[in-house]
Amino acid sequence: MRHLSTSRVLQLVALFAFTCCGAGAKAQATAAGPQRFVDIVELTDHDDQADIAIVFTCSVRYVTHLPTDEGKELRIELQPLPDCNVSPGAQIAGELPPLSGGEKIISAVRVESDVPGQLALVFSWRKAERFVVAQGVDPRGLRVRLIDRARGRGKIIINESSDNISSFAINLESQPSKFDPGAMALAHDRLGAAAYVSEAVVDGDKWYRLRVGPFEKRANAETVLTKALSFYPRAWLAVGDDILTNEAGGPVDEGNLPAVQKIGSDPAADAATLKKLLAESRAVLSARDYAGAISRLTKLQRQSEFPERAQAQELLGLARERAGQFAHAKAEYEEYLRRYPKGDAAERVANRLRTLRAASAKGHETGQASAQQNGWQFSGGFAQQARLDNTSVKNDVVDPNATVPLSAKTNTSALFNDVDLLARRRGGRFDMMARVSAGYAKTFGDVGGLSSDTKRVSTASFELADRSLGLLARLGRQTRNGNGVLGTFDGLFLSYQFRPSWDVTATVGYPVERSDQSVKSDRRFETVSLSYTPPNAHWDASVFGTTQTFERIKDRQAVGLEARYLIPTLSVVALIDYDTFYKSFNTASVLGTVQLPARWSLSFDVEHRNSPVLTTRNALIGQPDTTLAALQTVFTTLDEIYRLARDRTPVTTNYSLTASRPLGERFQFSTTVSSSQTGATGDFGGVPAQLASGQNLTYQAQIYGSSVWHRGDFNVVSIAYSNTDTAKVASLGITTRFPLNDFWRIGPRLSVDRRTLASDGSTETDMLPSVLLDYQHGRRLLQFETGGQIGKRDTTAQTQNVKRYYLSLAYRLSF
Repeated sequence: MRHLSTSRVLQLVALFAFTCCGAGAKAQATAAGPQRFVDIVELTDHDDQADIAIVFTCSVRYVTHLPTDEGKELRIELQPLPDCNVSPGAQIAGELPPLSGGEKIISAVRVESDVPGQLALVFSWRKAERFVVAQGVDPRGLRVRLIDRARGRGKIIINESSDNISSFAINLESQPSKFDPGAMALAHDRLGAAAYVSEAVVDGDKWYRLRVGPFEKRANAETVLTKALSFYPRAWLAVGDDILTNEAGGPVDEGNLPAVQKIGSDPAADAATLKKLLAESRAVLSARDYAGAISRLTKLQRQSEFPERAQAQELLGLARERAGQFAHAKAEYEEYLRRYPKGDAAERVANRLRTLRAASAKGHETGQASAQQNGWQFSGGFAQQARLDNTSVKNDVVDPNATVPLSAKTNTSALFNDVDLLARRRGGRFDMMARVSAGYAKTFGDVGGLSSDTKRVSTASFELADRSLGLLARLGRQTRNGNGVLGTFDGLFLSYQFRPSWDVTATVGYPVERSDQSVKSDRRFETVSLSYTPPNAHWDASVFGTTQTFERIKDRQAVGLEARYLIPTLSVVALIDYDTFYKSFNTASVLGTVQLPARWSLSFDVEHRNSPVLTTRNALIGQPDTTLAALQTVFTTLDEIYRLARDRTPVTTNYSLTASRPLGERFQFSTTVSSSQTGATGDFGGVPAQLASGQNLTYQAQIYGSSVWHRGDFNVVSIAYSNTDTAKVASLGITTRFPLNDFWRIGPRLSVDRRTLASDGSTETDMLPSVLLDYQHGRRLLQFETGGQIGKRDTTAQTQNVKRYYLSLAYRLSF
């Protein structure tokens, strides 16, 4: 009964993912038309980091990324695996992937091809970012974490230290004359934050500063700063320097503030008792038990003077502020400054008091509640991409006895429509967020008589967070590439931060293989993870356990570890996923970057993985049956089916090493050596065995140049050589991105490759030109690309000529 009840709950949860956005697409055949490689790019921002989950429509292998750890742009090189149906050296057309939640951090994200046959996933940030990149257990996923440089490390939920209190504001404009009230109202309307004017004396002259704020957290301030730059190009972040024309402790009309407890009103306690009570106060404050902290600190406030009483007074103000008791908090801060004007925390307390006064200053909110803290904020966008792809093949037969078609022509086109919406409300205690990313693709042309129109729902979820308790719940279709969760699923995610450095998560739901499918309840999983981020350390780690069933039969049962170590000279991300049922490592990988002397940096990636992930469902590979129930009519025992699953799952090993070094101020050199090998599969169950691949080696070298011909241009010259089971491929590529003005850029690209096919020894030479033109201004992005292929393949029987051209027009409007 318990199992049945859980299933019913999960079905209702999963149904929410589609009913909330009006979708109910049935599973359809894989589209035969132009392919998209990225299903969704989803960004979730936290206080001092942002996590980006990328879900691909097919399997890819991470090759390398540049720059290694910091920059205004990130280029991730990826190798499509066989299920992507990309031939070696193929020209891959560009695309604008669907983006959810990243408008304030990501300027643009696109798919390009710097090296023939490889993908380049390119992120352009709105400001320079520090990042780490890792691939999880599922080869259809990738993770990028953006890290606040000031901390140099990442964490899911951040607790501010009580010893590090500051206030942040955005300085929009400065002038020697006063601002009129209309300027403040306009700033409030534009940015959705409280606007005010402060004063400063610079070189003996009085200046007036138009500002918005204050903000308690730097991340919130930087988010508003990004938005403000579109209206106020000289805006900058002010930290702890805002005095609002009134010094803390000076004459301010605060009304009747609550009274504070009188010092010495309780009998004096011994030093040990006072020390224990103060330690308990700090502990419960860190655990977000504000009522408990206020109770204990008030007892300390009623004591006679003792050495740590000033600390207790500051903490009492902080506890009341975080509990939402702002009037009491101001009273406690004023009591501190009155009693300890030269205390160690006097400046810190003064900044905090200024922040609270600013929030309640007359006219500060222009008669409305602060949208930054209490109102709903909406962001999102709409995008379309039209693509036409025309390929013709002409064969000149040399051998008159050969039976080959003389010519063939394929003409396909598609229109991709994408929409995403994110609604967020930040409250005093509760935060809420709803996220939807959906689309519709219409394919025209030669698709083999099959309808390839697809509807996708990549994300449809609602999230509620209780900051006081450290709880977060997310319901619906969502994506997680870590801690045992393999990408997109329909279900429920729960997180509880029970200590400042500890949090536990639980996930339950149904895996989603393709976003164009409705809810599939034949597979179900449950995952639990425990994460630890020690304070003031450079590492964090998590352990997890997961179990999954398919048609009520055990499908996957695994435990694992994820760990990160990040310092300025070294970053390492390690992942282990071990299936305890099959006694097999699904993934064991280490990816890292180390800074060497002479400005060299070395990136490495070592992976051992089952490809695909080992599950009982793999027993269906190569079988005519589509369900385990049907397979059980042929193979009568579960042990036979488990053996089938093992036999159908090859093991792959990947190694890559990238060395890079700046050459002066404008150039950077990079070289990569990578190796991959896939093991054999068995022949049990009537399915022919697949032989193990040889060692597939790839050598690449690139020179990146910026501002070579014109300020802001970007140039790449790449040389690559691959020796694989199917072909030996040598290629040369040249790519440039040239700014025409502040908004328009043009990017011509040319690559030439020559391959020798292992199947018949024939040679093929291809020339692949293309040009990209894009316009980007504010929240508008327009991109046009055209390219083609001119190829010739010589065999003993024929000469084959290939001509291809493609056109792509895409735009995105964000709000």
